[in-house]
Amino acid sequence: MNSSQNSRKENQSLKHGYFEGVNIPDYERILNCIRCGMCLPHCPTYRELKVERASPRGRAALVRSVADGRLELTRNFAEQMYLCLDCRACETACPSGVRIGYLIESARSQVEQNMRRNPIVRLLKDFLFGWLFLRHWRLEMAAFPLRIYQRSGLQKLLHGVGFMKLLPKRLQFMEALAPRGLTTPFRHTLPDVVPARGEEKARVGYFLGCMMSMMFNKTTNATVNVLNRSACTVVTPKAIRCCGAPLLSEGYKKKAIELMRFNIDLFDKLDVDYIVTDCAACAAACKEYEEIFEDDPAYREKAKRFSGKMREITEFLAEWPHAAKVEKQPFDSPKKVIYDEPCHLCHAQQVWKQPKQVIRRVPGVDLVDLPESEWCCGSAGVYNVTHYDMAMKILDRKMDNIESTGADVVLTCNPGCLLQLDYGVREKKLPMEVKHIVELLDDGTGFTNGQVGGKENLQSDKCPTCGKTPRPECQ
Repeated sequence: MNSSQNSRKENQSLKHGYFEGVNIPDYERILNCIRCGMCLPHCPTYRELKVERASPRGRAALVRSVADGRLELTRNFAEQMYLCLDCRACETACPSGVRIGYLIESARSQVEQNMRRNPIVRLLKDFLFGWLFLRHWRLEMAAFPLRIYQRSGLQKLLHGVGFMKLLPKRLQFMEALAPRGLTTPFRHTLPDVVPARGEEKARVGYFLGCMMSMMFNKTTNATVNVLNRSACTVVTPKAIRCCGAPLLSEGYKKKAIELMRFNIDLFDKLDVDYIVTDCAACAAACKEYEEIFEDDPAYREKAKRFSGKMREITEFLAEWPHAAKVEKQPFDSPKKVIYDEPCHLCHAQQVWKQPKQVIRRVPGVDLVDLPESEWCCGSAGVYNVTHYDMAMKILDRKMDNIESTGADVVLTCNPGCLLQLDYGVREKKLPMEVKHIVELLDDGTGFTNGQVGGKENLQSDKCPTCGKTPRPECQ
């Protein structure tokens, strides 16, 4: 079955075994698994539980059993589909090219369509993935109380009196996970167009991720600065919507496709040579648009152009001949750094060498190897909240490896990884910083050919429309 037939099958109402409706897993892709077991040593959940059903091979067998009509869509089936981190490490290891990520996402879509779920869980998921993630302003509105909580002094007070220790571990984790010092989302302070420094060599569309805009202003500012100094005019469409990755991973493919179509149309109107993002998960999702819309006559060519232009920031800088040269070290003294590879970059996109190539360009930086650098940190979207216990076991393994290096700085390039690793460093009280790679390039004096204005955006907390604290109606 070719990919066009695949796409038609995904968008028709069909039945195969106990799978029914849309997004039924393609049976031929299920059969690609030859049960060789090469995936087992690379699966975090299998390494923790040592049970077959918690392995990629086992999950593929469960999906086949449902497709064959030998297993119904049960609660246990759903639990195994959602226990998967969707880290794609098994895909890197698989000699048969099994797309376990595709199978898991399709199976989750079937669970959401055809299984009776706890009404409270259903309501919460529909709120998150059927409403909240569909618009940036909704996410920003939801994050606004967190900014007030941090900036009002309430957070410091509650920690000071020991109140947080009375909460369940998972709630303590969620409170501790958020980065400190949240300010106005970068979407509201970044100019629509930032001209290139010097001669323009390319116009770059900046795909500003939801989490990056709200929680990592320093990183997003650094991305624009670095691109600007690298002979790129940066164009940022403010109406951008979620890339669709969170919805795909939770089985809300129909809603995800709506977001994807909007983003494709938005960027198709822009005259840009590349589309760049500093979120590895966004880049992975956006590169899959071409495949998802391959059989859609209205979007086939537009999706192909969109995915063809998409680059993760370190991937772009490693290959861009006009990347600004770094001549001064970004630290007061030489530092030992390690690079933790986001799953959605190394496994989903097969981008392995480029981030390290970029890091090695920076003076005063000693890049040392991190054992199991490609091993998932346990963040995996919302996995560290929905599967807290398993996520913490996986994080403990990661932190043991990080601690063993004695590094001064931990580098990565995905928002979920940044949050998870920073939490792990703080919990273990390690004398390390956690940074996005692009921050390393932009820190201190950074590049020698000048700095784009915009650092003031990090301190601004006024709505550019009304001049007051941002409100949804102003956005």
